Amino acid sequence: MRMIQLLCGAIMAGLGVSPVVQTRPPQPTIAAQAAIVINAATGTILYEKQAFRQMDPASLTKMMTAAIIIRAGHLDRLVPVSSEAALVEGSKLHILPGQRYTVRDLLRGLLLRSGNDAAIALAEAESGSVERFAARMNRTAQAWGAFNTAFRNPNGLTESGHYSSAYDLALIARRAMALPRFRAIVAQREATVEERTTGTQRKIRTTNRLLLEFPGADGIKTGTTVAAGQCLVASARRHGYRLIAVVLKSRNRWHDAAHLLDWGFQHWTMHTLYHRGQIVRRVRVVGGRVRTVALLASRTVAVSVPVGAQVKVKAEFPETLRAPVRKQTPVGYIQIWPEDELPIRLAVLPQQAVKAKCFAPRWPAVGAVSRGRWACPV
Repeated sequence: MRMIQLLCGAIMAGLGVSPVVQTRPPQPTIAAQAAIVINAATGTILYEKQAFRQMDPASLTKMMTAAIIIRAGHLDRLVPVSSEAALVEGSKLHILPGQRYTVRDLLRGLLLRSGNDAAIALAEAESGSVERFAARMNRTAQAWGAFNTAFRNPNGLTESGHYSSAYDLALIARRAMALPRFRAIVAQREATVEERTTGTQRKIRTTNRLLLEFPGADGIKTGTTVAAGQCLVASARRHGYRLIAVVLKSRNRWHDAAHLLDWGFQHWTMHTLYHRGQIVRRVRVVGGRVRTVALLASRTVAVSVPVGAQVKVKAEFPETLRAPVRKQTPVGYIQIWPEDELPIRLAVLPQQAVKAKCFAPRWPAVGAVSRGRWACPV
């Protein structure tokens, strides 16, 4: 019990928490029909409004398109533009049949200019057809846990059976922002693309106003159709961590997204409680060739909590271990309860294997192996 109290005290002192459990922060007011704010590192939902409702995602769809293309690699491959790609309606990169662009430049046109034509060209180049690429998008969405999502095309043009939710789009954005090349593109205010047949270059600029107006903004994607209204997935980084906000069918997406991000940074904070490999405690080893062994955190644990909230920690591992001790076998756990969140279970591992001492028994020991004059527990 003493060790548990020490652990709780250390964590609480590090977080600067009060012994009195605090209430959750006041909720923001926005006009969007659906919205969510998450911590990109922990996945914690800070706020949600109808976040699981199926809605038209418009060009927010292109986050998934870009993520699949980037993960496939070959960004310098040349892609010929088909008539189907060039003639697609809506927002465009304005590419023409027979022209050739690199995958990298088409990605810039996809994410900065929201080019529907670039989306079709990339889908055809990667999977051979829009239909096969859409099937791949859906498999990826399911694998990422976006179970309230179905894609019919790679660009987000309104189509029956094409939908997502604010929560699912936040999941997709979180996965996409884990890709360095994706992050680099969506953080750009402008870029240069080149048509490789003629060598013609031109500059394109982002449609994301928050990159110019919101301190710390570093992405991600706009979306607008008649059916979807104004949509935006916005990302910003402050205090060493990133928040992602999604707003769907908003009357003022810039205001709504900025308000949600400001609210999140003002009322929430993130703390790393344990780092992978961090020594949690040293314990005594009975019958071992060494007297003590260090216990290590098996992974990094960070929590996102309201400012002033209490984090409860309980250690559940023995004061002593009996040899032999195996290095990769958990010997206990640390339970962490952020306020109003599901508990986190952290396995504790021995830093090293510890062999048992050999001894000279008067008679054969049960479960012992004789090695000449000595017997060693196994």
